[in-house]
Amino acid sequence: MNPQQRRRTGQMLQQGFHLLVSLPRNDVELARAALDAGADALKAHVGLEHFASGLSTGSLDEEEDSLREIVALGAPTGIVPGVGEAMADREEMSRLAEIGIDFFDLYATDMPAWMLRMSDCPISVMIAFSHDCRPWALVEQIAPESRPDMIEASIVAHDAYGGALTAADISSYTEIARRAPQPVIVPTQKSVRPDEVGTLIDAGVAGLLIGSIVTGNEPETLASATEQFRRSIDRFNS
Repeated sequence: MNPQQRRRTGQMLQQGFHLLVSLPRNDVELARAALDAGADALKAHVGLEHFASGLSTGSLDEEEDSLREIVALGAPTGIVPGVGEAMADREEMSRLAEIGIDFFDLYATDMPAWMLRMSDCPISVMIAFSHDCRPWALVEQIAPESRPDMIEASIVAHDAYGGALTAADISSYTEIARRAPQPVIVPTQKSVRPDEVGTLIDAGVAGLLIGSIVTGNEPETLASATEQFRRSIDRFNS
């Protein structure tokens, strides 16, 4: 992959509202189902037990072949590079970039400080705000060399996962999107409905990241949900 093809997700999110799909497992058939149904970008995982799906993913060594198959489909693909002791080290981050991973995504409280400034690794940084940590200094005040490229507004507490999207949620997303200079995406920690896309667009966020709470874990349910959100986005964008 040449340098011109790097960092595509951030560039894409600067231009209108987009649909990203978080894969419950690193399966090329799931990825193909999402893209065929209209996803603009994908997110994979390594070294992680995913809270919403209840599924776990292996190490980079175990997942590398699957990741290469997913990236080969051609869409911008990001990754959560593990947590805790399973967190990717510098060599593994370079391997992820070589595979063609476009961005990585971590909570600020999980992200090692060195990951903010990887000048030798052509991979974009997405930092996730949580319900109890919104690291404004990192996105507003830190020097550009260490400033994240994108924000995931992952601000719902675990005990509220799967509930209905509320006006209070929209207010929080709007506050982040209006204040942050970076593109902001909203993950489906709540049971977001396709007919709520217009309100998210009104909030000023750059995209919606749908995951297992609304997609399920199988190709058929994932494709169906992606198609419904794709139609809704296209209707509001038209």
